[in-house]
Amino acid sequence: MEHGGLPTSMNSVGNGFVFDPRNLEIKTASVEQTLVPLVTQISTLVNLKDNVVAGNRPKSDRALRSAMKIGTSLAAAVERFATVGETIADENPDIQPEMYDACSEARIAGNSISHLNNALIDDGNLGAVGVEKGHLVRASRQLLSSVTRVLLLADRVVVKNILRAEDKVAYSLTKLENTTNFTEFVKIFTEFGGEMVQLAHRSGERQQDLKSEKRKAQLTVARSNLERMTMLLLTASKTLLRHPDSKAARQCRDGVFQQIRLALQLIAICVGDGVMAIEANRYCSEIDPAMGPLDIGIQLTANVSIKQLMEMLEMVRMTSTINPSTRERLIAALGSLCEMTTDFTESSFTAVHHREQILDFLEECRFEMSNLISPEAAVNGGPNEDPSADSLEVTVERLTRRLKDLQRQLQLVAMDQIATVFRNNEDHQVLTSMKTCSVSGDIDGVEKYLEKFRHHAEHVQDVCRLLHHISMTDGLHVATGHAERNLRALAPLTLLSGQTLCIHPSSRIARENLEVFCDTWAQHINDLSKMTKELEGAASGRVAAEKQAYMSLPRPGKHGATTKPSKAITLDVEDQQKIEKVGLEMKMLTAEVLPEGSSLPESWDEYSENSIVKKAKAMSSMSYNMYLFTKGDGPLKTTHDLFTQAEFFAEQANKMYRTVREFAFEVPGSAEKNDMLSILDKIPFHCQQLQLLVKNPTVGKTATFNKVYSVISETKSLMNEIAKLVTACFVCATKFEIEFRGTSVSRTAINDEYPQRNSRESTLWRRTPSIRRTVPPQLHLSAGDNL
Repeated sequence: MEHGGLPTSMNSVGNGFVFDPRNLEIKTASVEQTLVPLVTQISTLVNLKDNVVAGNRPKSDRALRSAMKIGTSLAAAVERFATVGETIADENPDIQPEMYDACSEARIAGNSISHLNNALIDDGNLGAVGVEKGHLVRASRQLLSSVTRVLLLADRVVVKNILRAEDKVAYSLTKLENTTNFTEFVKIFTEFGGEMVQLAHRSGERQQDLKSEKRKAQLTVARSNLERMTMLLLTASKTLLRHPDSKAARQCRDGVFQQIRLALQLIAICVGDGVMAIEANRYCSEIDPAMGPLDIGIQLTANVSIKQLMEMLEMVRMTSTINPSTRERLIAALGSLCEMTTDFTESSFTAVHHREQILDFLEECRFEMSNLISPEAAVNGGPNEDPSADSLEVTVERLTRRLKDLQRQLQLVAMDQIATVFRNNEDHQVLTSMKTCSVSGDIDGVEKYLEKFRHHAEHVQDVCRLLHHISMTDGLHVATGHAERNLRALAPLTLLSGQTLCIHPSSRIARENLEVFCDTWAQHINDLSKMTKELEGAASGRVAAEKQAYMSLPRPGKHGATTKPSKAITLDVEDQQKIEKVGLEMKMLTAEVLPEGSSLPESWDEYSENSIVKKAKAMSSMSYNMYLFTKGDGPLKTTHDLFTQAEFFAEQANKMYRTVREFAFEVPGSAEKNDMLSILDKIPFHCQQLQLLVKNPTVGKTATFNKVYSVISETKSLMNEIAKLVTACFVCATKFEIEFRGTSVSRTAINDEYPQRNSRESTLWRRTPSIRRTVPPQLHLSAGDNL
């Protein structure tokens, strides 16, 4: 664990914590950075004699005044700091006694330092500087201790807020799991989306603040998995509500709930590490041991085994001795290494010549180890016998070279297998074929490709295990370990979604569920591709590019980006979190469009050909691509792509406005119609605002970021109105029995222009069943119509 300049540790007692002023643990960069200027000022005061005094006299009046100012300003700063701490204590009664105590100690220590400093620089006491320096050091140590306690107590408040946000999400999950009514599910899911946005924001801030690379990597994985599983939760729950008697649908949905709870558990572990005690089963009742540990730390892998053995050999080389205990540790380390390599040699996907090469290197390592630990070498290998010492060093050198050769061979095998996976592109072929068969109703084809997917998933999981073995950094170690774990959990859920479709071949929601699971699997494979590049870079000694860099902000091109060639720009943490937050909010609105419109007793499937529904789905797809841009993923690679997509989004919203305005003619005067028209009237304003933002020219990083943020925020606002509008349309169609299954292709096919009508007979929206029209409507199109 990293330590930031101070010895760090924390003892837990029950659910509370007892702080030892001499041994405090600093987990976050913000706490450490807050202490840096305080340490600097105190160091200046402690070293007063060297910096200010020369020959029992001040070096200069200016130096004397500066020293006096430091002491006074330090006491004032501590007073302000303690006041803030007490304010935090008043808002959090559970830490109030400890916080008051720490603030009181800080005040006392700050005042003591100020008095001692003033006394030391008086003309009459300059000779006593050496005598009084011990008192100043003790007061300084007390001040640092008390200030650190205040900061760590405040840090506990931050962690509690994150856990409180997680508890809300977990509570909503339980309500979602227990509801059997679709309308109630939609309402709860909407609340759940808002809670997820809040949790994502808080956990993202914590992720950036953590010092431990392991915890940061774990938190990244947990937040990403939570986000993806939330989308799967929507379709899996809709499928079960549609087919409540389907065992496969229930198992699939329950599996998604379990994965979400595991992600919440991992977030709690990461944010509470060393700060608060976290119950082992806070969110999930049980964890399957076969899935491996949830808290993936420095597990024993082939690379770790080689590293440990080489460290032992280096110690042997330095001491030139091998005692019995060292011999036992060397033998045990080599045995562990041989055990780790079985994942490579026993894999059915490892080529024969690669397997033989690994076994040959292992045999050479055993041979050199036997020479190293033989009784003759142990007896004659004393530190005073130069020939034996030289012989031992040569043997150690040979064994070290064999271990490095083995390490390179393991890397070669793992990278060769993952290259085979990407070269064959099997995942794309299987997933695409499966989705095509599901759309065409070819259930036999779905079953065929489900079996192929099963073999593909086994291969990918096996490759992930090998990549985990060759990971050389903490971040990659965690990422590859969780990649294998997540794929192992996702594969059976994808198969279950396919089985549900096979049992209910005519169900469109089951088809959509399978497609979403396939898309999620493809996203995990894409992540695996990125990790492979980082692994390759780490193995060859190259520095991997920073993950959080937004490669498309800004880029050369149109829409306000600079025209000069520019390098990839990494956003500030605050800017990055700002864009991620608004992007996630837009994504949750996108997810709500479909369930919002499904509040009728019948399924959403029956209305998929409707013009309003089609346009809503198209806009949902566009906004999702814009959300992916905020994460640096998806088809939108540059700001030009983003702004172009926003233009299309505004155009589609205008078309939606025209279609709904046409539909409104069929709705009788009522409160429902007034609500729908009230929402509809807001659409043109948002469209105009979005179009103006896109056309606004900008120059420079800050201006471009502001434009990106404004465009995404306005898109989110427009998406919010669209979600409300779709719901209002369904409410009117249901209440007044207006046919909502048809499509107005004949209207929209010609440039999607708003048609003029001579009478109500020309509408495609029809009442059912009493006044259904049988005469085809008369269409009168005018290219000049423009709303």
